[in-house]
Amino acid sequence: MALDAGTLDVLREIGNIGAGNAASALATMLDDKVNIGLPSCEMVPFTQVARGFKSPEDLVVGTLVQMSGDMEGFVLMALPLDAAFELLKLLTGEEFSGNADDYGAVCEALAPVSEIGNILIGAYLSAISSMTGMSIIPSVPATTVDMAMALMNIPVVVYGEIGESVLYMETDFHNEVSSIVGQYFLIPTVESSSRLMSALGM
Repeated sequence: MALDAGTLDVLREIGNIGAGNAASALATMLDDKVNIGLPSCEMVPFTQVARGFKSPEDLVVGTLVQMSGDMEGFVLMALPLDAAFELLKLLTGEEFSGNADDYGAVCEALAPVSEIGNILIGAYLSAISSMTGMSIIPSVPATTVDMAMALMNIPVVVYGEIGESVLYMETDFHNEVSSIVGQYFLIPTVESSSRLMSALGM
């Protein structure tokens, strides 16, 4: 999808504000300074939503929030398994000592990531709301470990049809000892996608 310069600037500003909000929230949780790399924010075709991963079959930790209000659909925060465990270590000070092939143990250990994802997703939704004037109401978050493409297909299963484009945001959060890349996908319904495009002046 070709975007004009003005719309690209708005998308970048959404990424900048969202990343700043998320870094502040993460710094509060860690009680430590958190820096951010240069955020990226762009509209991508739904067929390319798994491009940020080495393979669509990669296992990732996904925190999924359903949206209502002026925008219906889902927003997903996705972390590779190693990044999720690193984030958990930063928060708890403990390393995962279980068997990484034990799906149940991995899911149980990563349960706290759900609330972390909820807070960081909220930071981005706040940025989108402030830039578009849209009221977006998030649901209680659900976190799961699954293949990247399986997570991305959840909106299709629920709604049957979604917009052809997804708002993709990526941010590198780092401190003196760790660096974690967070990927966010705003996946609206067809009608909500049209509202977002209109709010962005597209």
